[in-house]
Amino acid sequence: MTTDKKKILLIDDDRDFLKATRLILESGGYEVFVAEDGKEGLAMVDELSPDLTITDMMMESWGEGFNVVSTIRAKKSGASMPIIVLSGVDLQGPYQSYQPSDEFPKVDMVLHKPVKAEDLLKYTKQLLR
Repeated sequence: MTTDKKKILLIDDDRDFLKATRLILESGGYEVFVAEDGKEGLAMVDELSPDLTITDMMMESWGEGFNVVSTIRAKKSGASMPIIVLSGVDLQGPYQSYQPSDEFPKVDMVLHKPVKAEDLLKYTKQLLR
């Protein structure tokens, strides 16, 4: 039996955030997979081919999330995958008016943590149309 649910991959080193966000997205009818770091997340991208990836910007290192995005974007299957980057820090500098560049790869949305459940579901639905 196959499922028509859209697959979302969450990548974050905060287990509580992963648990709460997974529940929110599952309540929206999505199939959710979690990875606790960038390396695990990248392996899961190859394995699962998610419809959307949501990754934290800062995990073990400051730019781990952007390394994840760069690696996904370099893959044929990841070139058009919607990606949301989350940050728990004040979104200033290059993130406030986010523009892709060699240093900062293209993402579809940058959101500040904590994200309200209704906003996360709204933005997810928009990106998965």
